[in-house]
Amino acid sequence: MEKTTVRTRDFERYAVTAALALLVFGCYLVVRPFITAFLWGGIIAVSTWSIYAWILNLLGQRRGLAAAVMGLGLTALLLVPISTLGLNLVGQWPLLTERVSGLMTGGIGDAPTWLSGLPLVGETASGYWQSVAANPERLTQDLKPLIKPVKDFFLAFTAGLGGGLLEFALALLIATLLFVRGEDTGRGITRIATHLGGDSGRRQVSVVASTVRGVFNGVIGTSAAQALLALIGFWMAGVPGTLLLAMATFFLSVIPGGPVLLWLPAAIWLNVSGETGWAIFMAAWGFFVISGADNILRPLLIGKGVQAPLALIFLGVIGGILAFGFLGLFIGPTLLAIAYNLFLDRLAGREARAAQTAG
Repeated sequence: MEKTTVRTRDFERYAVTAALALLVFGCYLVVRPFITAFLWGGIIAVSTWSIYAWILNLLGQRRGLAAAVMGLGLTALLLVPISTLGLNLVGQWPLLTERVSGLMTGGIGDAPTWLSGLPLVGETASGYWQSVAANPERLTQDLKPLIKPVKDFFLAFTAGLGGGLLEFALALLIATLLFVRGEDTGRGITRIATHLGGDSGRRQVSVVASTVRGVFNGVIGTSAAQALLALIGFWMAGVPGTLLLAMATFFLSVIPGGPVLLWLPAAIWLNVSGETGWAIFMAAWGFFVISGADNILRPLLIGKGVQAPLALIFLGVIGGILAFGFLGLFIGPTLLAIAYNLFLDRLAGREARAAQTAG
C-alpha cells in the first residue's frame, strides 16, 4: 500500500512537471512572433526614460497623457522617417536601374586623379577604372553576376518592409505601455533579480539599464550627427536627393563604415558628371568629416554611464550584430557587460573571504 502511494505521488509530480513544461512551451509559441517587438519596446523605453520623466513632470504627473505624448513623439521621430525612407527606396529602384544601364552602355569616364592616391587599393582601383572606361563591355560582364543577387535582395527588402514597419510600430506601442507601468515593471524585475542573485543580481539590473542607455545614446547621437554632416556635404556638392541620402546615412550609421556606401558613390557620380572638384570635395568630406565623426562621437557618447570598459562594449556591439543581427547591437554589449560585472563581483567575494580567513 505504501509503495503504491509513493508511486502515485511520483506520477503526480512528473505529470505536474510535464504539464508546466507544456504550458511554458505553449506560451513561448504564442509570444514568439512578438519577442523581437517586446525587446525593442523595452530598449526604447529604457533608453528614453529620462525624457519621459521630464515630460511627466511637465504634465503634472499624468502618466497616461505623458505616455501618449512620448508615443506620438517617437512615432514622428522614428517610425515616420523609416517608412518614408523605405518607400522612397522602393520608388527609386526604376531610376537606379536606368542609371546603371546608362553607365554600362555609355561608360563611366576617366578615373579621378585622387583615386590612385588612396592607400593600399588606390593604384589597383585606378587601373581597373581605366580598363573599364576603355572597354564598357567589361563592366557589363563584371556586373552581370551581381544583378540577380541585388535583384533578389531588393525583392526581399520590399517584401519584408511592411512586416518590419508593423513590428516596429508594435515595439513603439509596447514602449508606450511600459511608460505607464514602467516603474512597477522595473521593481518587479529588480525583486526577481535580487531573489535569484542577491545584491549582485540587483546590480546587474542597473548594469543592463546603463548599458542599453549608453549604446542607444551613442548610436542615435552618432547617427544624427553623421546624417547632419552628410546633409551639409551632399547639399554643398549639389548631389540630388540630399534629404533622402541624409536619412539613409542616419540608418546606415549604426553599422561601422556604413556611410561609405553613400558618400563614395556620390563622389563617383560627381566625377562621372564632370564635376571633378566637387567629387574630390565629396570624397574628402565623406572620409574625414562624415566617417571621421564616428571615431570621435561614438566612443564619447557610449562611454557615459556604462559600467564596463569601452573596448569590451565595442566588441559586444560588433559581435552582437554578427551573432544576432541588428538587435545584437544591444544584446551583445549587454551580455558582455553583465559577464564582466559578475566576474568582478565573484572576484571581490573571493578576496573578501580570503581577507576574513587571513584575519
